[in-house]
Amino acid sequence: MKTFFTHVGLLFSLITSAQDSAKISTSSLLHGLPTYDFPGGYGLMIGVSVPLESTVHIKSHDSKTAKFVSAEIGGLRYPFVNTSLLINAGIGIRYIRSTKHFTELSFQQGVLRTVYDGKVYELDAEGNVKELKLFGRNYLMSGISYSQNWSISKRTSNLWFFQLKPLVWIQYPYNSFLKIHLSLQAGICYRLGGVSF
Repeated sequence: MKTFFTHVGLLFSLITSAQDSAKISTSSLLHGLPTYDFPGGYGLMIGVSVPLESTVHIKSHDSKTAKFVSAEIGGLRYPFVNTSLLINAGIGIRYIRSTKHFTELSFQQGVLRTVYDGKVYELDAEGNVKELKLFGRNYLMSGISYSQNWSISKRTSNLWFFQLKPLVWIQYPYNSFLKIHLSLQAGICYRLGGVSF
């Protein structure tokens, strides 16, 4: 008899959860975002985000959430310092409030390769000096971002969105420490597929 009430309670909570949300399908997004990294770096990021699971909240009909994975590749230029190539993968949550606007919160992890400006020389064991071509360093990077997205398409299609995305990321190990970056990305994303938000 003691376990009966426990099972009834679990069943009731399961039914309540099922009534509060229902799975839906949503679309993948492609984006191209010019980037400014404070204080003086600039570049471009290109990426895609693919939904894993989507839920519509029945109590508030317009409210939907979607978990997604993402991948990006891009470059940053720091004049008179270095040029960086970066690749990352991420996971996040998309909050869809209407067909015209949604927000995303995501975490990224990746690698960063820098190539120094100017000439770098190396002295070998015999005392000869030689120039090292494309000399740079490899780093890991971790970051968190929050984006706002507004539709710029015709009222019925909602295929194109303007995206504004601030992000904080860490480059490490940087001289045995962490280097914190604050970046701002703004650009266009495109919704793939015919499924509307």
